[in-house]
Order: sequence, then C-alpha cells, then structure tokens
Amino acid sequence: MADISGIFNRVKGGYGRLAKSLHPALTLPPLRVTFEVTYRCNLSCPFCFQEFAREQSPDFKKNFELSNEEILAAVDELPRHTLITFNGGEVFVRKDFPDLLRAIKARGRRCNIVTNGTMLFADKAELLVDQSSVLSAGVSIDGIGETHDLIRRLPGAFERTVENLRGLSAYRRRRGRRFPVVDVKTVITSQNLEQLSEIYLLARDIGADYLTLSCLRTSELLFALPCRSSMADGAWREAPLPLSEPVDLDLLRAQLENLHRLAAAAKPALRFYPDYGEIPGIIKYYANEGTLEDYELCRAPWTNIRVAPNGDVYPCLAYRMGNIREQRLLQIWKGRALDQFRAELDRQLLPACMGCCFLKAKPGITYQAAHTCAQAFLVAQ
Repeated sequence: MADISGIFNRVKGGYGRLAKSLHPALTLPPLRVTFEVTYRCNLSCPFCFQEFAREQSPDFKKNFELSNEEILAAVDELPRHTLITFNGGEVFVRKDFPDLLRAIKARGRRCNIVTNGTMLFADKAELLVDQSSVLSAGVSIDGIGETHDLIRRLPGAFERTVENLRGLSAYRRRRGRRFPVVDVKTVITSQNLEQLSEIYLLARDIGADYLTLSCLRTSELLFALPCRSSMADGAWREAPLPLSEPVDLDLLRAQLENLHRLAAAAKPALRFYPDYGEIPGIIKYYANEGTLEDYELCRAPWTNIRVAPNGDVYPCLAYRMGNIREQRLLQIWKGRALDQFRAELDRQLLPACMGCCFLKAKPGITYQAAHTCAQAFLVAQ
C-alpha cells in the first residue's frame, strides 16, 4: 500500500508554502478542515484538551452540537481537494454519526475519523469499510492492559478497543479493501514509557498501518476549548508550563531507538507529533529544554482550520475566529480575525505554540542529557 501519510505530508508542505507566499493577495482555501462533532465521551483521559470544555462549559453539551445538516452545509462550501476530518470527544457517541459518514460518501467526498475504539463494533467495521469513504481511522491505545485502562479511566477499555481493532482489520482484509488505513495513536507519558515497544508490536499484530506517537503538551491554548474570545488577552505570549511528569530520558531514548529498529523491518510505519525526524529532539522536549528555535516556521493557519461542536471556528490556538452558525466557513477563513492571527505567525512561532502537533522539527537537533547511557535491554523483534 502506498504511504498515504507521506504523500499527504508532501502535498501539505507544497500547498502550505504556496498558500503562505500568495497570502494576503490571494487566500487559498483550507487543505484540511477538522470538525469536532461532539465533546461527549465515554472516557476521561487526563491529557485530553477537551476535558476542561466538558467540565466547565455548558456550550458543548448535546443541545449545542451542530446538526449533521449544519456540518454538511459547511462541507459543501469547500473545494473537492479539502480533506475532512471528524473527531470528538468520541464520534460514535453521536447516534447520527454513521448517517454523516454516509452523507459524505454520497457527496463523493473523502474523510478521516478519530475514535477511542471502544464503540468500533462489527457494524462500525462494515460502516467504515463498505458504507463510507473513510481514508483513515485513528484509534488511541495508550498502554498495554491496565495501563491503558488507568489512563483512559475505564476498566476493560483496552480489551474492547483491541478486539474492535482486530475486527476492523480482519474485516477490511476479508473484503479486499485498502481503506480505511488503521492508525494507532499513543501519547508518550511516564505511565506508558516502558510499554512503547510493546504497543508497537501490538499495532503490528493487529494489522495497523501506522503508529503515531504524540508528545504531551501543556499549553492552555493548544486546542484547549472553549475558545477564547480575543487575542487581546495576550495569553499566546506566555510559554506553556514545563512538563510536570518525571520521565526517564535514558529509557525514552532506548524505547525510541528500538521503535525505529522495529519500524525499519516492517509495518506499521512510525510517525511523531510534533514531526520529529530524529530522536534527540524528542529527548530534548521531554527534558523541558526544547526551544522554539528547534522548529521550522509554521504554515498551519494557511492550510488548516477546526470547527468546534458549537460551530466556533479556530486555528491551532483556541481563539474564536467566528462561528459557522453566524457566517459561512470560507468567509471566516478569509476574515480579518484569522488574518490577524496569521500575521502574528508569519515570521516567528509564538510562545504558546510549544508542543503543537503541527510543528516540524528542524534537522540536526542535538541534545545530551546528564545521564544518557541507554539501558540495553530492548531487543528488536
């Protein structure tokens, strides 16, 4: 199977360079739009940026969610090349979400979804493989067995998710289909650090196409809803708090080296958010010594936009640019508020950007921790 992630990243890179160079004379349409269809979820992960929204803001309760019709009206504005992503909360908490996927297919559009996998039963496998046009299904596994359950705060979540993923992969294989590709997603934490290689091997056994590892982030503005009303609050000028969890950097290095050895031999392909091509950058980040100078300039506000469950539109930092119940999505995309945001990011990254998954690390980052003798207990399998 072709590496669709690599292909998309190359397209995204070229599109981003073009869009940023042409703006503001010409604002190209977004390459990707993410619709957060709900913040309701059957899990309660401590690092999830939506926890605050669920706990503190009534605006994201069920009665405030965009209807399928409102979402589809926004999709219909977008050009054919725009990739649509649906995530939550847990997307399948919405009983009408399968209808949304079928409607996307009927419009001849492609999309991605992100789910925690606990509701990905046999009927959902049929939905994703046969009845919709989903390119990628991202499913979170944050540890083996009880580790996953403790992080996700639901006993039995690991077994259910793994069983459902096996079912999806097996059904896709029986049907002789290429899509959706299966992307296992893992946030690197002190709780699962010893299990990263096991997670990789589990993803391989399941039949996953990708394992995507994300760094913890602490910024109160990175996708941290509900949206703030104005950049005048100055919060974007404040650097995020340091990571508070102690991480064994020797163990992290050993695990990452082993992951690269495993991925060199066979699937799944290995990805990182932020986009790190080399291990030292990740070690430096978890040592709380990363700097914005480690990353390339950003093009995300020229290529990506997100829509919250209540219709609020925001870029990577959670500032409200408008609402699709009040304006058309492309009007917001070309509007003054988003242009002001782009102007701040035009020549430099902002302090609040640290840890953002849209960042791409520069090549050649070096970092030497105080104790770097990796324990030689990991063996490529």
